[in-house]
Amino acid sequence: MKLIKNVALTFLILFLFSSLLTNLFSYKSKIDFYQQFNKNFDKELKRNIELKTEIVKKKSTEEIEKTIRNDLNLSKDNEVILIIPSPPNFKPSVTPTPQPNWKQWWELYLGK
Repeated sequence: MKLIKNVALTFLILFLFSSLLTNLFSYKSKIDFYQQFNKNFDKELKRNIELKTEIVKKKSTEEIEKTIRNDLNLSKDNEVILIIPSPPNFKPSVTPTPQPNWKQWWELYLGK
């Protein structure tokens, strides 16, 4: 009878321990999901604020006028337009460093 109680108690402890471990792992995954969700939420809030400010900028008359003038290549009176050409793709050629004069004379008269 005592042996049956010990076996039943052992199975009960193992069951409770496995249930505890399952709950702990589940809790950890839920905490990770919550943190990731909060991070994404904060990122989207910042993006929302940026988009709202961009909408306000786009609705301003000065910005609309500037966009239209840029698209049509027009300018205001007394406005100076600078056209800056893009720099050419210049790749310097690598030249070997010449030997010192004394070494050149030495090789000329005495050879290598």
